Amino acid sequence: MSKTAKYLVTALVLFLFIVIFGAISVASSNAGRTPGIFGLIVFAGLIGAIRAIWKSKPTGNNNDTDSSALQK
Repeated sequence: MSKTAKYLVTALVLFLFIVIFGAISVASSNAGRTPGIFGLIVFAGLIGAIRAIWKSKPTGNNNDTDSSALQK
């Protein structure tokens, strides 16, 4: 994945986080509570998504043919 695509996908993930967390916050505040565990779950999802985007391996030009985990 190119850097431009990573930046665009990261921006999309951040936008979705803001929308979802905003909805959770509004619903919670109407009930007289804080976002609590649902907010933490969405935040953990944000962190996981961003880490997965930026740790992806490049496709193509992969000359690594050794797929075995253990070598003798």
